[in-house]
Amino acid sequence: MSSTTPTIPDRLLALAADFTRHHDALRDLALLRGPNPGSNLVQRVIPRTQALARSSMDVSDTVETMPRLYRSPEVKAAMERLAQLGALALLAADHILDAADLLLDGTPASGAGQVAGYGTPLLEAGRRIVLARQLTSLGSEDCLATARLLAGELHAQQHLPIEHRPTGLSRTQFRALEAVAAGRVTLDRVQDRAHVRPDEFRLSMSTVRSLESRGLVHRETCPLPLHDERLHLTPDGRTALTALFALPVATPRQARRSGVSTPPSTARPASRPAVSPARSATR
Repeated sequence: MSSTTPTIPDRLLALAADFTRHHDALRDLALLRGPNPGSNLVQRVIPRTQALARSSMDVSDTVETMPRLYRSPEVKAAMERLAQLGALALLAADHILDAADLLLDGTPASGAGQVAGYGTPLLEAGRRIVLARQLTSLGSEDCLATARLLAGELHAQQHLPIEHRPTGLSRTQFRALEAVAAGRVTLDRVQDRAHVRPDEFRLSMSTVRSLESRGLVHRETCPLPLHDERLHLTPDGRTALTALFALPVATPRQARRSGVSTPPSTARPASRPAVSPARSATR
């Protein structure tokens, strides 16, 4: 189902998944354990954070340089949001670099044992990591909202031809795809249960398996306690969700004829107010 070249909404949904993985990495309890926590940050987290900033800027540049694109209020709001995402990711990267420097400067040499005062840099590094996590905590939600907004606007301006319209998706399946895209769905293998954060609706494992059978979602190991796996959209899942976002809101009769469930939430939302890094850091 997915095209060779991902569309802008597809890229945003992929970026949303990267923000989710980044957030999980910063919440991993093993991150600051072991003999070299500073190296953990340098090798596992900082490249990922910097990639988030680059990807946000790249998508923004692509939108800005699109030929014959009318700069509607929706398009302008999307570009502002992407610029904010890139700026917040860069600021988060600075905090993580500071945390790594603190740990690398304060970590005792291998085999030298714990040095006096090492707890202080460790605590300060932990504080910097929390700040970085707060700065990027809404990245997945923002990418999802921007993908929804741009899909509708680009389709209306004939910049987003829809080749495949997914059929037979129920309202619950649509909501599940949105929740997965926003990084809100994890799985408990022991209890065979799906958890949706926040507890906005109940997602059954039968719905999860139906989406897996259609190749729209897949599982990845999740480092968080009590959450064994996290659901992510596949490329086909991103393409399907983009198509649903781009579709006009159908009447019940149109929806029955087409076999596509297009809930009211597929309509373009109002522009979100600008978010400053200072406000985001307090969330």
